[in-house]
Amino acid sequence: MTKIDDAPRELADAIREFWPAEEWDNAAAVAQLESGWNAFAFVDTSALPVDAKGFIYYIGDVGVSRERSVSYFQIETLALPPGWRWFDLFNVRHNVATAHLYWTQRGWTPWYFSAKALGLI
Repeated sequence: MTKIDDAPRELADAIREFWPAEEWDNAAAVAQLESGWNAFAFVDTSALPVDAKGFIYYIGDVGVSRERSVSYFQIETLALPPGWRWFDLFNVRHNVATAHLYWTQRGWTPWYFSAKALGLI
């Protein structure tokens, strides 16, 4: 498994700042699977058509929704709170802090496929 010390320094520093030490390696591994540790990773499927259930495609029996996902943790920006600007998530501390917030609320489920591949869920 990926280790925190393998991650880009700016990412590793931010993970160490926000996550408890026992989750550092998990956070680094999730970020690697999500973005390939690319701070500028960007996926925008927000304009693609959806089926009757609101999904653009399926992986196995899991429907995949439209997304606009940003940076290391591929933070989904289509449902951000009012006043948040999606492009701010290219800032590493903002991205990692938001990822940590989601993790405190829902565990690793916001990164379902990566977390499942890593055995975190």
